[in-house]
Amino acid sequence: MDASPLLGDNDHPNEKETAMGVTVYAYAVEPGTSRITGYGSDMQQVVDELRSVRKEIELEDDRDDLPPSEVYAFDLLRPDIDQLLAVMSGDAELADLILKDKRLVKTVEGS
Repeated sequence: MDASPLLGDNDHPNEKETAMGVTVYAYAVEPGTSRITGYGSDMQQVVDELRSVRKEIELEDDRDDLPPSEVYAFDLLRPDIDQLLAVMSGDAELADLILKDKRLVKTVEGS
């Protein structure tokens, strides 16, 4: 399995794309209590959005006890036709079929 980036044009230059799939990023504002959201193909944009969300929570909710937030990388496989047909038929969830790995890549404190 070759994990080197594909050659050629890429609409998202910071997106890690491989022959097998793609890596996307997302965050949990309060790990363990909030859902993972803010998906994007560029980790820095996801971190910037997270900082903005944290600042808004701190100002609007008057929170000074917000724990560190977490940014995750999701390595996703490209679905094949049989997987897509299973999803379209309601027999499977796409995320269950294509998620290869989820890992913590950064923690963010402050705003």
